[in-house]
Amino acid sequence: MARSTKEKLKNPYEKGDDPLVFPQFKNEDKMTESEICCKCTGCCRYVSVPLAKPGRSKETIDHYVWYLLHKNVQIYIDNDGDWNLLFITPCSELMPDGRCGVYETRPQICRDYSPDSCSRVGKDHTHLFMTPKAMLDYLEEQKKKRKEKKNLKSKKA
Repeated sequence: MARSTKEKLKNPYEKGDDPLVFPQFKNEDKMTESEICCKCTGCCRYVSVPLAKPGRSKETIDHYVWYLLHKNVQIYIDNDGDWNLLFITPCSELMPDGRCGVYETRPQICRDYSPDSCSRVGKDHTHLFMTPKAMLDYLEEQKKKRKEKKNLKSKKA
C-alpha cells in the first residue's frame, strides 16, 4: 500500500532553516519607527511572494509541500488571510555594515518600502509553516472545522 505524503514526511521539523532575525537596538524604546527602519536591514534579508490559497487542490498542496522541502523557504498566512511564500535570503547588495551597495539605483520596491510595512514592528502573520508537516496538519485541522460547521448547519435545518 502506498504511503501518503504526510506519512512520508514524519519528522521534517528540523530542516535547518536560517532564522529570519531582526536586530534589536540599545535605546529602541526611545527611537522612532523610521529611525529603527533605517538601521534594521530586516527587509533586505528576505523575499516574500504572494501565493494562491491552496483550497482543496491536491496539485497546489503538493507544490507547497515541495516548496517547504527547501532550506530557507517557508509559507505564511498574513493578517488578511493571504498566503505567501517566504525566501529567507539576504540581498546580494547588502553590505556588511548594513548599508545598501546600490542605494542610488536601488529598485523601486526598496524606495517605496515604509516603516509601516515592516515585519519587525509587529506580528505580520497568523500562521507560519516551516515544514510540510506543519502545513499539512493545519490544512487537516481546517478540513475538520469545515466538516463540523457543515454538520452543525445540517442539524439546524
